[in-house]
Amino acid sequence: MRIDIKGEFGVSNARTLLRRNFGVQRGNNILLHPVEVAYLAVKGCSVYRNKKLDVMEVLKWCFENRDNVLLFFAFRDLRDRGRRVRISGKLLVGKDVFYPVSERETISFSEIYGKNFILAVVDEEGDVTYYKHYPWNCFGKQEEEIEEFEAIFAGDRVVTGERKVFEKYFYGCASGEIVTLSLVEAMYLAEKGKMKLNLEIEELRREAERVEKNFATRYELYKDLKNRNFVVKTGFKFGSDFRVYEKVECSKNVPHSIYLVKIAEEMKASELASHVRVAGTVRKKMLFYFNRKYICFERVKI
Repeated sequence: MRIDIKGEFGVSNARTLLRRNFGVQRGNNILLHPVEVAYLAVKGCSVYRNKKLDVMEVLKWCFENRDNVLLFFAFRDLRDRGRRVRISGKLLVGKDVFYPVSERETISFSEIYGKNFILAVVDEEGDVTYYKHYPWNCFGKQEEEIEEFEAIFAGDRVVTGERKVFEKYFYGCASGEIVTLSLVEAMYLAEKGKMKLNLEIEELRREAERVEKNFATRYELYKDLKNRNFVVKTGFKFGSDFRVYEKVECSKNVPHSIYLVKIAEEMKASELASHVRVAGTVRKKMLFYFNRKYICFERVKI
């Protein structure tokens, strides 16, 4: 839906509007998208026969199509920041491509995976925050030569007296003479033949799946990250499944982890924003794992 504007444009004439990337010229006419008309009206521009349009009437007309609401707030924000974007369906296109979404909207990672646009998340007050996303396929630098050791299954975790597995390779958590391993760590070490447990591997798997309903997916993720030569630890304190280090040489000199990873196929934009903010606050990047793929989100300044 577009409005046909003819004649002079007050201080912003037709040529000026076109030069500023507003509208499309059709003969002697300028065709403006309702969102463009609404933006110009809000800015107090004269866009019809040297007369200013009634702002509320224009907004009412523009928002009759609900798809225009998010487009308007993102368009206004980008234009106010000097970005000369044009409207193309549900996208705003300029130097970059932007896809406006509501903070209440659920984002499907499989649907946006590999798409070349920046998410423009519009909150309930009309403010806009921007997030880039991209497929992730990286590798760490950890090398491990673990000698076989003994351990004991303890309900929902595994305990060992082999402190070296913590001190040198950063598995588990050490306290006194023992190291406590998580179930995913224990399963990985058992499958690798590095840990001799008082349970068979399949018994350990059954116990782990009884304790954790999503153990299979968490272990799949953990194992993949380990096979990529990363050091992988719980992400509980950050609201994620894991935190990931590129390399740890010893437990006395642990660097900052570089990623937080959460298992999720979809997520509300507001929740996504919270995870990315937490990751950014602690100087990490936020990864989401779904269907054996990774997607990374970062907040960007426009």
